[in-house]
Amino acid sequence: MADDGPLGWIHWPTMAKAAVAGVGIGMILAVMLQDFVFGVLFGLVNGVAFGIGHSYTRS
Repeated sequence: MADDGPLGWIHWPTMAKAAVAGVGIGMILAVMLQDFVFGVLFGLVNGVAFGIGHSYTRS
């Protein structure tokens, strides 16, 4: 197995899917709160956090 560097344990397709899903859920939050930037950023951060956690438990 080749050395993928320090971020080799991250499963990038999972990260991408989680980030997109997080932004989608953040859009719903943005409509509810009437604050677009907060909703999208909150969703993105949660999606990335899920992707990192899921990738870490897979490795």
